[in-house]
Amino acid sequence: MDNLFRFLIGIRVLLSFVILEVIALLLFTASSYYQQSVVVSKLHSIRGSLHEQVTHFAQYLDLRETNAMLAAENTALHNELACYRFVHSTSPGTVTNHAGAPLFNYIPANITDNSVNKQHNYIMLDAGAADHVAPDMGVVTQNGVIGIVMAVTEHYAIVKSLLHTDWRCNVRLVHAGDFGPLQWDGLTYNEAVLHDIPQHSNVQTGDTVVTSGYSSIFPPDIPVGVVKSYEIKRGNFYEIRIRLFADFKKIRHVNIVSFLYRHEVNTLNELRDEY
Repeated sequence: MDNLFRFLIGIRVLLSFVILEVIALLLFTASSYYQQSVVVSKLHSIRGSLHEQVTHFAQYLDLRETNAMLAAENTALHNELACYRFVHSTSPGTVTNHAGAPLFNYIPANITDNSVNKQHNYIMLDAGAADHVAPDMGVVTQNGVIGIVMAVTEHYAIVKSLLHTDWRCNVRLVHAGDFGPLQWDGLTYNEAVLHDIPQHSNVQTGDTVVTSGYSSIFPPDIPVGVVKSYEIKRGNFYEIRIRLFADFKKIRHVNIVSFLYRHEVNTLNELRDEY
């Protein structure tokens, strides 16, 4: 109680000023209807502004939960699309005991660490072996290819980014139809170079580039970027500069691509290499 009295005595001048201001405001508004309406209008305006700021702050606090919900919905849509593609790209005669099952499954993850300004860039995800993530799985967003899983622990995974000069992703030109390896040249984080496209190919600026599907890492037709420019290099082949759809400085949520028949394909590849 003594501390309270000391505090009030310490602010007695400010407290007196506030009380006198309130009394003056009441007397001022009581003398005229117009003055009352002006003050009430101002108070409503201040109240509305404070309410708006509180609402914005509450929405900001809810952003993490909202982003998690959107990421989960995006993953569910990826899985539904994978099933749709499987059913509609397979003839009735080829549907066996796994009829209706997708070839790929998607696992959601958040980026916990990322780099874009090195020659060898890596990304860390908050999903690992406990989430059925394994090495050699692809990583994508709704805007395209992000990279490939290199190693995992129980709850985390390290990803070799598309922005890595030693990694290549097999892609296809939608209009021209040709496919080849896409590789980052280390110059800018939003562009990469497509190699080994023959000179007779009908390359066009603005042509869309998608995954070829010629691997067990990525499904076919995932958008990657668009043709920005091209020129003849190494005799009869184009060197095509691709503007990437994914903004590697802004990505936060990704999906890890799990090929459900990876073991079968790897077994066949090992047998092939023996011959």
